[in-house]
Amino acid sequence: MISLELEGIFTSTIGSFPLDDTICNRKRCIEDLLRNEIDFPAYPQLKDMDKQFLEDLVAQDVGIVIENGTYMLKNKKLRGEVSPPGLDPLLWTIHYLKGLGLKSKVRLKAPIIGPYTLASYIRIQTRINTFPFNTAASDPELVRQLADIIKKSCKEASRYAEIISIDEPILGILIGSRATFAHKEEEIIEIINGLKEACGERIVGTHICGRISPKLVDLLLRTELDFLSHEFYDTPENIDVYSPRKLRESGKILSVGCLSTKNPQIETVDDILSVMEKFREYNECLIFTPDCGFRKLLTSNLDKEEAYEISMKKIRNMVQAARKFAYKYKKLFE
Repeated sequence: MISLELEGIFTSTIGSFPLDDTICNRKRCIEDLLRNEIDFPAYPQLKDMDKQFLEDLVAQDVGIVIENGTYMLKNKKLRGEVSPPGLDPLLWTIHYLKGLGLKSKVRLKAPIIGPYTLASYIRIQTRINTFPFNTAASDPELVRQLADIIKKSCKEASRYAEIISIDEPILGILIGSRATFAHKEEEIIEIINGLKEACGERIVGTHICGRISPKLVDLLLRTELDFLSHEFYDTPENIDVYSPRKLRESGKILSVGCLSTKNPQIETVDDILSVMEKFREYNECLIFTPDCGFRKLLTSNLDKEEAYEISMKKIRNMVQAARKFAYKYKKLFE
């Protein structure tokens, strides 16, 4: 497998879908993504991402335990001699595609939880019982230890996936317009770049949903990441924080969330295309995705089957809109 050089318009998914994590549902999900001709489908992520990685770490006794349904830090020093956590759905997908004779034809995307977000799910003993100060995300040394563990997952995932996405939604909270809590910007950049290096020659980026501050944008543009993924449909103000000129100068690819993963109303092809058109000056290469994972649809009083069917209809319309966009603006990307 060789590293890809991306040029043009592509589609991908962020990760989660509102189905129970069963073998039958994994098969259904990856087959539906291939049927809809997603360019870079993420492996079927049918379990909450925090549990996907933390359950592995608890089982390996790194110093994290579960107490009353909450992940708690048992030891200040985490044991680093562990197997790469959280990769079961990726490895399952590779095995399944190999059985179908498609392993060399499908360009997989591997979402991996970032160390800051992973740390935000781990409670620590502290006198300040306010999020995120009562979690490991408030301690730079603990984040660094978790980063060393996640590097193992990045390195292993790079053997199978063409694209690696370090999912760090908590950075939208930790790095606001002014504050970065206990974390220094250069240390954050160093950790992000270390994860990128662990992925070898793969295309590596980060997904951060929610509102993005100009301070966070500036930091991300200074990293060595290849792409930056955000939600722009439900958070249109994010469009204004990215300068097309600065993005082009950074050489980074923008991964554009162009449809809602919260609202069950299905966007039309033209609705999605109208969002895509706002980004025609950002670069000669763009990746279009849903805003985030589709498990959020379950908050709309839908059952899992209804939510899943809606997610696939949204994806189908996104692919059609991306094709229209690519055709309409082909001359801009030549």
